[in-house]
Amino acid sequence: MKKIISALIIICALFMNQNLKAQAMEKNVTIIELTQTEGQFETQNLELTAGKYKFRVVNKDVDKDLGLAIQKKEDKGKDLMKTAIPTAFTSAFVKKGKAEYSGVVELKKGKYVYFCPLNPTPYYNLTVK
Repeated sequence: MKKIISALIIICALFMNQNLKAQAMEKNVTIIELTQTEGQFETQNLELTAGKYKFRVVNKDVDKDLGLAIQKKEDKGKDLMKTAIPTAFTSAFVKKGKAEYSGVVELKKGKYVYFCPLNPTPYYNLTVK
């Protein structure tokens, strides 16, 4: 439990730093909405083109805080603090019935996974063409 709390604190600090950089890049950004229910995202695979995205994460009646993490597919299951895309984390934990945005995420061609480390959810495929 202490590792999870420490990781979440570090994630928040990383995001706050990246958020300032991301705000300067918000032109031509596409918003992708991801709704979470208990233990899963409703959208279970994404196929996108390379570009800049913000993810709006919605907590649909889950009684705990939620979030979002994105990793390259080859990093799936590896240390989240070392391999996750820092700007993909939401700016705050997503409370029941609320929504939060990630920072701007620039996705390049390749294979990724997205998931919630707090809920937790399975890993879902995110393919960028």
